[in-house]
Amino acid sequence: MIRISSVVAVALTLSTLPETPAFAADTPRMKGIGWVVIRSHDRDRLEAFYRALGFQEWASSERIIGLRAGGGAAIELGHLDPDAPKNPPRTSRDQAPAMVIFGTDNVAEVVARAEAKGASFIEPYDSPANIPLVYIGDPDGNVIGFAQDGPMWGNTEELEVLGTETTPEQ
Repeated sequence: MIRISSVVAVALTLSTLPETPAFAADTPRMKGIGWVVIRSHDRDRLEAFYRALGFQEWASSERIIGLRAGGGAAIELGHLDPDAPKNPPRTSRDQAPAMVIFGTDNVAEVVARAEAKGASFIEPYDSPANIPLVYIGDPDGNVIGFAQDGPMWGNTEELEVLGTETTPEQ
């Protein structure tokens, strides 16, 4: 069984590969993930949470706060319609319909900061390749992953351990 983090890692890896024969010439090429939008009933609280984890502001207005994650990835925090229902509290990554995984050079420090800012849960991933990866529930019930290494950064060891094949670069 392939775990969801491996599927996400494969998707991120494939989105950055150069043109290969598997893609038709008339198929648009994706450039990768530019940013993830998260809307909140309490944007200021969510902003404080993500800043504590190490995200840094790159844009702001009355409408949005853009926080850079590094490596070209970012999150955009916006206001959620006041009539929109709140996310249910989450206690595991398996309860999230969607997740994003960010790279970091220090998973343990991200975990310490998340604990200090009241993460709803912190769930380490049992990596077959012993790559530090953890899932964190933010104050709004969103699930975000933080990995210290992985296929999106060139390390395909975990995919190999799981028996997942990728298309070689050409």
